[in-house]
Amino acid sequence: MVFSFDLAVTLQRETIRMERRDICKSHEPSQEIPFDLVIDILRRLPPKSLMRFKSVSKLWSSLICSKYFSNLFRKVSSPRPRLYMWLGIDNMNVLLSSSSSPDFNVSTMSSLVVDQDLTIPAMEGYSVSQVFHGLMCFTNEQSAKIYNTTTRQLVVLPVIEESSILVENDKSKRTMYCIGHDSVHDQYKVFCTVSKRGERVGNLVTWVSEHWVLLLGGRDVSSRWRNIPSSCLPHRPLTQFNTVNINGCMLYYLARTHLSKCVLVSFDMISEEISVPQLPEDLVFWPRLPIMIDIVEWDGRVAFLDYPVCENEGDAFENECVMKVWVMEDAETNLWSSKTLVIPPSQMNILNMPVVDNLSLMPRGTTREGEVILVPQNIRYSKRTLNISIDPQETTDFYVFLYNIQKNHMRKVEITKSSSRYVTTKWDVIGLDDVENLMYL
Repeated sequence: MVFSFDLAVTLQRETIRMERRDICKSHEPSQEIPFDLVIDILRRLPPKSLMRFKSVSKLWSSLICSKYFSNLFRKVSSPRPRLYMWLGIDNMNVLLSSSSSPDFNVSTMSSLVVDQDLTIPAMEGYSVSQVFHGLMCFTNEQSAKIYNTTTRQLVVLPVIEESSILVENDKSKRTMYCIGHDSVHDQYKVFCTVSKRGERVGNLVTWVSEHWVLLLGGRDVSSRWRNIPSSCLPHRPLTQFNTVNINGCMLYYLARTHLSKCVLVSFDMISEEISVPQLPEDLVFWPRLPIMIDIVEWDGRVAFLDYPVCENEGDAFENECVMKVWVMEDAETNLWSSKTLVIPPSQMNILNMPVVDNLSLMPRGTTREGEVILVPQNIRYSKRTLNISIDPQETTDFYVFLYNIQKNHMRKVEITKSSSRYVTTKWDVIGLDDVENLMYL
């Protein structure tokens, strides 16, 4: 049952009237609405209404901000997925999302509209690294902020004061922040890896790394950063985008060790243990260029998608795109399965992708239906320096591709701007999220 806004207003007026009933002694007080019924009505209202109703009374404010009510709201609400993206306009980043319309259906949609401007002054100078369960992470080198896209609350994460790496004046320092959820204790946590260059051993670069965890929403000493000991080799995460969160509690990311070897690292949000699962024997990251391999989520499991740069000739793709996918079947035994997928030129041409240099499709998350979100990027490979540069595709047309690994089918989804002020050639997609979170940070 869906309650209208008029009913919510009536409830608000009735509650205020009951609080003032003793003022008028000449009238018999009316019967109070049971508070459990009030809670049941409130948890069915949209977040915008709940944010306004916090001003009704201290009781209502405490209720709406409580962890108890947040969990109730999450169980009842069934939001539609939102696509988040950033635009570069006038040397500033603009954060947009699609609206949560009732007719939104990811499995059949061919287009969507980005009409929600989430830009706030506090994000200036920061980049968005992740969106998870309605919580967004802004980062700027060692600094990080967490933004609740539902309540519009923002908090600045404390400095990791006990870090021996961050206090050093070393330009090679790098931090990676990731949000996850401990389902056993119902706690949201931020996992942070800090790394820097170590001493050289011949031509090899060594790394020094630390790992930290912060409890979100904590108001006591438990909200401070805690160091997580690890017996695995010191490593350096590749990039923020080379991460994936499985079921909220298992974080996976790609990193390099002192042997310049690429490894898969996992962090368990529940046990807070770090491990290095064994990769498939035939999965090679270096120096197999310009093949691109990315970590993705598929059917609730971690997977790797290996795809070439799709070269084109004139207005058409002349070669078929051959991709390979590895899926972790069993995390405890490190059992992997793999299969080769072929996308024929006919399907690539039907997608009507523009012809600009070499095209790379970079994963930006997975839909609830199991389709991988692929964003077109320009990839340039220098044979002289052996360097790869990947840049957002410079076009004013916004679109993504949804690739169904199971069916080996790709389709194009147009992204329409709600305003002409959003015309720009600098843009990228952050990901898709389908959670509205009332958690008080």
